[in-house]
Amino acid sequence: MSEDAGRAVIADLSRIPNPDAIDRTAFVELGGVEQFVSIRGRSAANPVLIVCHGGPALPSLPSSWIWQRAVEDYFTVVNYDQRASGRSAGSVTEGMDLRVDRYVDDLVELIAWLQDELGVRKVGVLGHSWGTILGLTLAERRPDLLWAYIGVGQVISGPENEAESFGFAMRSAIADQNRQAIAELQGLGDYPGTEPLTMDRIVTCRRWAQYYGGLSAYRSDFAYFTESQELSPYYTDSDLSLIGVGQQATMPQVLPALLGFDARDRTAFEVPMLQFLGRHDWTTPTGPVARWLEHVTAPATHVVWFENSAHLCMFEEPGKFVVSLVTHALPHAAAE
Repeated sequence: MSEDAGRAVIADLSRIPNPDAIDRTAFVELGGVEQFVSIRGRSAANPVLIVCHGGPALPSLPSSWIWQRAVEDYFTVVNYDQRASGRSAGSVTEGMDLRVDRYVDDLVELIAWLQDELGVRKVGVLGHSWGTILGLTLAERRPDLLWAYIGVGQVISGPENEAESFGFAMRSAIADQNRQAIAELQGLGDYPGTEPLTMDRIVTCRRWAQYYGGLSAYRSDFAYFTESQELSPYYTDSDLSLIGVGQQATMPQVLPALLGFDARDRTAFEVPMLQFLGRHDWTTPTGPVARWLEHVTAPATHVVWFENSAHLCMFEEPGKFVVSLVTHALPHAAAE
């Protein structure tokens, strides 16, 4: 079967033909920038759940066909390609505002647009990886907009994440007697240390942490994740090429914000706070999150551990992922 034929099969599978469904895409101006938005659900009456993707500049929609369809039975799922990301990267400009606050303001504007378009008052936000920085900040600043926040691969302390990821990679390499990995990791010196966190240093650390299952548990190869976007019914080949454009545009500004993020003292929230944590996640290690949660106060808190997952629990344990959303998130939406 050719790639085009495979993409057509997935597009047909992903259709929601029942009359109560919603399946829309649109470019929406947020913060003066056109951003690509998808809205999908089995019933337009279901509560709205926004997926705030990771990366930076790695949109969730291209690979959502793997895990999202079951979620659409219970929620109206909104994916959006953030500014300078994915299909939104077609409008990237030199000097574009890529501050965390601007991304959060975009999310606020997206919610306002959804309130008008769908007639909803509150939404849920599911942040993944980099997207958890935006979701957590929104939950702190605008609890009036949310029925719950769900963090998946939560970032709490960028510096602690780097140190713990490095420690895992080194321990694993030593146990495996992997001389190449040990030498490359030792070459990083005191990591992250006081030296500049260059792309080369970060990539070396992440490569070995991910090789030992820190991105996808028990796997050194995670092509199913990186290549799934090639079969997306929403992206042409030219659209997919924009993902790289967006990453090149955002990395110099956004990566320092990600690595320097520190929310350890941000513990008081007025919205239900849920955390979905992969037991083997060494991309955004769970240690800082678990320590932070000991001090969090909120109307409700709940942690779900995905014992056979790392950073991609929606892909690695999709059944448990949807059951966890229905069991722990949906009641908060129904209470609104």
